[in-house]
Amino acid sequence: MRSRITSAPAEKDTSYAIWRNPEDNILYGTYGDPKYGFKEVDAFPLYDLNAHLNAVKVAKENPEINQDSLPGAFLDNDLEQLALEYQANVKLGGRQKQAALRSQKNSAVNIINVWTEVQGRYDRPYAGKLLAKEIPTNNLVISIDKITKFTGLTKIDEGQLTQTKELTYTRANFRAVKYGLKFVISEESRLVNVHNVLQDSVMIASNKIEQRASFDVINAATGLTSQSAVGLWDVFVSGTSRSTYNPLIDFGIAQLNIEGSGVGGSLDRVGMHPITYAQYLANSAIRGTASASTVAPYSFQPGTQALVGIPGISLVLDNGIQQGIAYAVSLTRDATIAYFQGPQRIGSAHDEETGDDKYFIIDYHLANVIQSETGRQITGAITPIAW
Repeated sequence: MRSRITSAPAEKDTSYAIWRNPEDNILYGTYGDPKYGFKEVDAFPLYDLNAHLNAVKVAKENPEINQDSLPGAFLDNDLEQLALEYQANVKLGGRQKQAALRSQKNSAVNIINVWTEVQGRYDRPYAGKLLAKEIPTNNLVISIDKITKFTGLTKIDEGQLTQTKELTYTRANFRAVKYGLKFVISEESRLVNVHNVLQDSVMIASNKIEQRASFDVINAATGLTSQSAVGLWDVFVSGTSRSTYNPLIDFGIAQLNIEGSGVGGSLDRVGMHPITYAQYLANSAIRGTASASTVAPYSFQPGTQALVGIPGISLVLDNGIQQGIAYAVSLTRDATIAYFQGPQRIGSAHDEETGDDKYFIIDYHLANVIQSETGRQITGAITPIAW
């Protein structure tokens, strides 16, 4: 009796972890978790989020465009073929759809879909993160050199030599902190709800990422050198509509301290609570004494805008900033606060017994003050309002 040995092409293992490299915004697959940096594991590219977002933008601007003419975002042919089969089975519905959603080999496709949802949502109400300069890094250990400038020219007599001066560097080492978020989509909620439970959950999860980032940046800003306001911005001279104190003086003092620190830096960004800014606009030094209303229509929506009254300075409004405090920082030159964005990972797991789908997000980042001399926190600007 003669036996025949047959060989079949081996299916590519899709049980790898999927990471987003913040430096190029590309999703990579790895079979191991990095301990100290993203480069230590043999990563292979899977999906280009830049190409995906660009395709979405083009499709919105030209609704009638042929979808096949848009550049593809897949960088792995096997994963792309798997995604096409997944889409075809979902469109068929019935058992094919359920099989596609439950198949373990489609877990990578599901994770890619979650990533595109997370990255595709930019309008979030957490702006505190913008007080820091974001530095993408694929390493978990970051080294920063701080420079102290030497003083200028000194007067010397004839025949004398001037004192030798040298730049002073100080190296600071930081390690990114690991954060995680895990959420579950139960079989019951998927069957009884008319909403897309996965999409809703991902939207909320993506907001939590930005919320954590803004919280950490604001928390880092609380360690800046304190500068008491000259006086309350919301106090008026008795019987008049003229404010007692001018908030421009406070920002002027902060700018002089920052630019006179000897390490560089320039005041170009200010952060405060929306109510604090409302009181700032109501100050007569900003709105003028002849006006009976605030400057222009005002919105309490957190975000960024130009700071009224001081050209060249941008404003960050965030509800996480304490009332009565204004952060004055340098961003473009010798940044005060750095937000190190490390690699991110999304994974999923399916419970065959309960039918639940579990998703988790791992995020490495760190917010830290790297040049304390180029930042100030102005305190006691207004009387906090309780509600």
